[in-house]
Amino acid sequence: MDAAPARQFVFAVQPLALPLPSSVAAFGQARRWIAAASLMQAFLWAGGCAAPTGKPLADAVLADAPIAELTGEGLGIASLDSDPAEGPTELGRLPSDNLPAVGAIRKGNSDRIVLIGHVIGPGADYFGAVLVQGSKIVCVGPDTVCTSDPAAIGATVVNTGGILTAGLIDTHNHILFDIFNNDDWLPAQTYQDHTQWPMEARYGEMLDIKQCLENASQGKPAWCAKTSYGSASGHIKCEMDKWGELKGLIAGTTSIVGLPGTAAACFGSLARSVDTAHNGLGVDKIQTSAIFPPSQAAADGVCQNMASGATSAYLVHVGEGINDKALAEFATLGKASSNPECLYAAGTTITHGTAFGAAEFAKMAKINMKLTWSPASNFALYGSTTNIPLARAAGVTVALAPDWSMGGSQNMLDELRFADSWDNKHWNDTLTAKDLLDMATTDAAAAIGLGQTLGRLQVGYMADLVVFAGSAAQPYQAVLAARPQNVKLVMVGGVVLYGDVAWQALGPSAPGCEVVPICGSSKFVCAATTDSTNKLNQTVATIEAVLQQAMLDVDAQTPNDGFTFAPVAPLVQCE
Repeated sequence: MDAAPARQFVFAVQPLALPLPSSVAAFGQARRWIAAASLMQAFLWAGGCAAPTGKPLADAVLADAPIAELTGEGLGIASLDSDPAEGPTELGRLPSDNLPAVGAIRKGNSDRIVLIGHVIGPGADYFGAVLVQGSKIVCVGPDTVCTSDPAAIGATVVNTGGILTAGLIDTHNHILFDIFNNDDWLPAQTYQDHTQWPMEARYGEMLDIKQCLENASQGKPAWCAKTSYGSASGHIKCEMDKWGELKGLIAGTTSIVGLPGTAAACFGSLARSVDTAHNGLGVDKIQTSAIFPPSQAAADGVCQNMASGATSAYLVHVGEGINDKALAEFATLGKASSNPECLYAAGTTITHGTAFGAAEFAKMAKINMKLTWSPASNFALYGSTTNIPLARAAGVTVALAPDWSMGGSQNMLDELRFADSWDNKHWNDTLTAKDLLDMATTDAAAAIGLGQTLGRLQVGYMADLVVFAGSAAQPYQAVLAARPQNVKLVMVGGVVLYGDVAWQALGPSAPGCEVVPICGSSKFVCAATTDSTNKLNQTVATIEAVLQQAMLDVDAQTPNDGFTFAPVAPLVQCE
């Protein structure tokens, strides 16, 4: 996603006054030090932001508080004698006198926003806040740590009443196929490896349609020339990619490895097209390979780029299947380059590894190679999936991603639930809800070489975050249970792009956002920008209309084969 293409934010400024006097002596010296010590425990446990310059932390929090509020509850601490190192799931509440009611917005400066709720931070979850300034997170902490930060003065404040997490990261999605779903193709049987199922006739026609509509450089069917799509000026690759990004965005996905091939500027307006130059990060250091094995020239290029630092992550499909042929691909990877085993590297992330066993995982762990797991797609194609408990026991970092929407999941939330169900049924609930969420956030960021930029609610990281509805008593489980209608807010690089209609004012004021129905809930989506170039001003309605017409057009080219693919797959399938 490009950095804020022509988006504008206009709020009626109503500064949030957070007075910060230098003393609370009037409340009693003993009470002051007890409260300060308790708050400092919580501060140190959460690794929060610094206290305001020149102000003791307790002073900043207790300023102007009534004596009756100088208790553990009033300070947002579970109790004055509790041990925050135990990681309570609900520390209490923020002082209410200067904050909006739950669900309400206090509008302030447009470049700073405080989101209050139950925070899932690195290594801990707690009641607190995240402070965003521009495109970055500048404070994360429990209770009043961030509302007391100097940058919070005059900021827009949202008391979300929800669960705040880092945005989900999809490390494996053939995004141009996301105009299709299970109604368009499912494998007629399970197979042994990835060379077999592409022979199915219906899959072949679906592939022809995708190649035509994107004007692929090769593999277009002969009938494509009769349409307007198989040309540089007529293709709808932009709409195809944006539809896939929208399907992810409404489910809390803020970054997608979409494998789109040639990148286009139109990819830079929704979720981060993280494996392209239009990712909003200033540089693209991800290389991908969906075809195995890579050519020697391609493998040599990857190794040279990793050695020079030009590439930080190489994502390659290996071991997709359940037979010896699929298993042998791991050894083949080591021979792909003229520099033997140079692809056995910390920057390499294996996509699938379905056939792998203890030996392969041990080798990967020793080198710090990573793995992307796509269980729903694996099950649909092969009737089984990668042995994740074995991989994790060896020390392999695992990311989770849906692959695509035919047999795979329509979004990351569906994939999380499928993974949880598979784990419960086949692995005796080995993976906790936290393990699974980590696979979609922190571990996913590591798998694509962006662990210092994305995947955490942490100071200095990009402000890619999600607010989910759900109980703070079990925050990780609430995320696993969530569906797009339970996603209250999605922010990418500090820009609010999706959420509850009550919070639509948080989105860009120009050209404005659209209200869309999502499984019985009204949500807003901010798809269009004010930039009229590169189709960046397309609304959701426009994108959908283009795709619907295209599906009708291509169906008309093959009326005698019995296959039809219209309408386009919906953004979400409701249960």
